[in-house]
Amino acid sequence: MNTTSRHLGFTLIEMLVALSLFTIVITIAVGALLSLIGASKGVQSGQSVMTTLTFALDSMTREIRTGSAYYCSNATFSNQETILKSTTTHDCVDGQSGISFVESGSSLSGANKRIAYYYDSNTKSILRRIGNNTAESIVADGITVNDVRFFVTGTASLGSGTDVNQPTVTIVLRASDEIGTMTVLQTTVTQRELDI
Repeated sequence: MNTTSRHLGFTLIEMLVALSLFTIVITIAVGALLSLIGASKGVQSGQSVMTTLTFALDSMTREIRTGSAYYCSNATFSNQETILKSTTTHDCVDGQSGISFVESGSSLSGANKRIAYYYDSNTKSILRRIGNNTAESIVADGITVNDVRFFVTGTASLGSGTDVNQPTVTIVLRASDEIGTMTVLQTTVTQRELDI
């Protein structure tokens, strides 16, 4: 009687090889998943910064476009009462950290209708000041504004003979998010009202 017994199953070596391959595949898959999650957080952070800065830039350009008597300066406009109460103009082709202008509509009451936007290096933010009121930040928390430059040309009246260009303001804004991703935005605004 000749009986051959066949043992069905896995040997210890086969089990170790299978377990090793499974561990390698899972390690690679988890690493890829973690890197995708990290990349997703970076993209979301960048998108949040871009959305916030775009909103701030749109707010500024809307008011600047309808304003007049642009005055560009490196001043914080916190103690510049003479500038804030006058219709003085000032070009700055080399770029300054602040701009002030007269609001052309009727939304501001009283004689003082100047609005100022300027970069505050202490808070790393862009501040908006109306007349003699307290300045307020127009940028959300968590976003660091590294620099803002206003380039203003053509502020002299077209009728003066010295200037033949409509007033133009170019804004260059550099900011970073909490993880340090740098974003740079630039826009140019031309005064809507004819400068005669």
